[in-house]
Amino acid sequence: MQRRSVHVRNRADATRFRSLPKTRYCLHRFAKTCRETSDVRIQHRGLLQSNQLHQIERRAKGETDVRYIGRVHIRAASLRARQRPLIIGCSVGHQKITAGTLGAFVRPKAAGPLAMLSNNHVLANENRAKPGNAILQPGTYDGGKVSADEVAKLTRFVRLRRTRANTVDAAFATLDNGIDADVTKLRGIGKLKGVRSGTVVDEIEVAKVGRTTGATHGRVTAFEVDDVVVDYDLGSLRFNNQLEIESDDAPFSSGGDSGSLIADSDRFAVGLLFAGSDQGGVHGHGTTYANPIQAVLDALDVRLVVQW
Repeated sequence: MQRRSVHVRNRADATRFRSLPKTRYCLHRFAKTCRETSDVRIQHRGLLQSNQLHQIERRAKGETDVRYIGRVHIRAASLRARQRPLIIGCSVGHQKITAGTLGAFVRPKAAGPLAMLSNNHVLANENRAKPGNAILQPGTYDGGKVSADEVAKLTRFVRLRRTRANTVDAAFATLDNGIDADVTKLRGIGKLKGVRSGTVVDEIEVAKVGRTTGATHGRVTAFEVDDVVVDYDLGSLRFNNQLEIESDDAPFSSGGDSGSLIADSDRFAVGLLFAGSDQGGVHGHGTTYANPIQAVLDALDVRLVVQW
C-alpha cells in the first residue's frame, strides 16, 4: 500500500502537482475497490485555505492528509561530552562547524577501516571540506579542539546540489588509529542489529539517539516524501524520497541531532536524520526528516557495521 506525498510551498508547486499521475491503492488486502489518496505538507500558512489546495483535495476525492509543518531547517547546532570509546549518538563535527551527531559506524563495501557515518553538513561543512580534514569529538560547540579531540578524518561525502533535487545529506570519516568504538550501543534504546529489510511504511514505530535530545521515540508519518525544502547556508535545497517522523508527546529531534540514526522498534536502521521543523505536525511538536538508510549506504558505497 503506497501513498504519494508532496510538499506545497507556493502556488507554482500546487499547479505542478495537478499534472502528476494519480496514485491508487486498495483499501485493504481483501478489498477489490481502490481509492486515490495524497499526503500534502504545507510550509506556508497562507496556502492552507488556497484554491490550489482545494483543487488538490477535489482531485483526490477527499482522501488527503493535509498538515502544516512550517519552515524546515537542518538539525545542525544529551551526549555532548567527550566519549571514549566513541558511541552512536555522541557529539561530533567537522572542525569548522558547531556540532552534530555521530549516526553509526560503517566500512567501505570493498573492505577498509572503520568509519563514522553522519551528514554532509556535519562532517563536510556543506561541501566546503576536503578529504583528510579533522573530525572532532565532541564538536567545537561542545568544547572540542583540534589539538586534543580529533578522532577521525573526512573520507567521502555526497555533494549537496542547489539546482536539482537531493536524495541524501551524507558523509563518512575514517577513525584515527587508536580510536575505539562501541558500534552497536544505542543509549537508552538497546543494541543496533542491522539494516531493516523491506519497505518502510506509515505508522511504524521508530527511535533515535541524538546529541541534543538523547533517546526519543516516534513514528513514521509519511514515506517517499518529495519536495522537502530545507534551509542550509548554501541556500534552500530540495530533497525527494524522504521519510517523515513525528512524536506524540515531545519533539522527536532538535538542533544538533543532525546525523542521528533512526531505527525501528526491532532496532534495525531505517533512516539518517538530517532536518526538521520546530512547529506543525499533528501534535504541534514539529516534524523530522530522514534519508532512507539504504539510499545513504548505497550513495557512499559503505555497509553498516554491527560487529567489530
